[in-house]
Amino acid sequence: MRFSDIVGMCVDNLKRRKGRTFLTVLGVFIGCTAIIVMVSIGMGMQESTEKMLKQMGDLTVIEVFSQGGKSPTGQSVKLDDAAVKSFSEVPGVVSVMPKMEFEYTFTVTGGINDRYKVNYGSLVGVNLAGLKEAGYEITEGEISSIPYDVVGGQYLAYAFADTFLPEGRNTIDRWVGGDGENGSNGKKAELPKPYFDILKTPLTLTVSLGDDKENFTFPIKVTALAKEDFSKGYETSEGIMMSLKDMKDIMTKVKGAPLGNVTYSGIVVKAADIKQVPDVEKQIKDMGYNTSSMESFRKEIEKQTRQVQLLLGGLGAISLFVAAIGITNTMIMSISERTKEIGIMKALGCYVKDIRFLFLMEAGSIGLLGGIASCIISFIVSICINLVSFGAVGGAGLNLSWEMLKNAIMGSEDMARLSVVPIPLLLFGIFFSIAVGLISGYYPANKAVKITALEAIKSE
Repeated sequence: MRFSDIVGMCVDNLKRRKGRTFLTVLGVFIGCTAIIVMVSIGMGMQESTEKMLKQMGDLTVIEVFSQGGKSPTGQSVKLDDAAVKSFSEVPGVVSVMPKMEFEYTFTVTGGINDRYKVNYGSLVGVNLAGLKEAGYEITEGEISSIPYDVVGGQYLAYAFADTFLPEGRNTIDRWVGGDGENGSNGKKAELPKPYFDILKTPLTLTVSLGDDKENFTFPIKVTALAKEDFSKGYETSEGIMMSLKDMKDIMTKVKGAPLGNVTYSGIVVKAADIKQVPDVEKQIKDMGYNTSSMESFRKEIEKQTRQVQLLLGGLGAISLFVAAIGITNTMIMSISERTKEIGIMKALGCYVKDIRFLFLMEAGSIGLLGGIASCIISFIVSICINLVSFGAVGGAGLNLSWEMLKNAIMGSEDMARLSVVPIPLLLFGIFFSIAVGLISGYYPANKAVKITALEAIKSE
């Protein structure tokens, strides 16, 4: 038999039993749809987890502390230049960023007559030239090497209070309708404007040693802003980072004596890849230092996400297993009804392989039809789930926009989808449905070719 003849007979046989074919395809459709939707929800959970972890900070960063640490020989460890060198030699480390906390009380003022003032905050000395290499992201401006030029945290401007206004109404709350709040169209809402442009306003750093002692003032200028990343420190939010040279210079002037050997308050170590974080962290701990990273937290969340994905996929697989039984039952009934037809085909000289191929094609076609239908419906269901989670349907009725629809399909950096259906998952659904059909139809097809021609022709 020619291939075209087999295809034609397959289509005719499926059309002759439209009701039975429809119900069998429906079973495959329900099972495959259940798997795709369940897996898509699991993938949505994974996407939400990844976005949450990214918001919490750089996953390749390890913070190192010395408090209570003991070396293998039992000596107390220090975070000094020798420690910086030893960390740099650890395989997998791409950057080592020592941090020096400012030890004195200080204020930062700006504007005409020092109108705007910060009475609290974080001031640290770092290697400004190595910020980008260490994974710090600069959102505005450029890092400068000019003395007393500093890098501010992303929201440093919002830390300033207006001294001309009464207490309680002299600051700008960036959390009201701003940072972290999403608009109705799925976009991140804009922050309110600060009192002044932090990159264009000269600032004054005032160091206070007490009521009876002289204050020290230093002119500073913010030339760049670093993206908020608490894994690297609070200074990336509302703090200030200056070069270690400037920090040591200021502390020498305030102290009135040379600093001598400097011990750092902490060191930020960046690994080349997230997979190398456990090994790098272990080697640093073996030196006697205490460390902190997102590694243990990340692993636990990923483990829970995988468990949920397996559970959801398993529930969908049960539905598809039931559909597979339905295909097998349909094909066995079809063979019982078409016994004489099989005998005539054999009597006419049809090859056994052609008869087997015909029944397998019918079973595979049922799987194909169910798979295609399930992929289309699953994709639509996924979009609807995301639109509802984005607020497209609410108390005010339908609030749909093109931007929201695009985010529901493609996703965005700011919004996590509840259901994610990538193209490979849809293709997997189709091929998996075909495979279920072929596997389910193999036994009936094999049974069909074992019937002798004489026995089949005599059959009523």
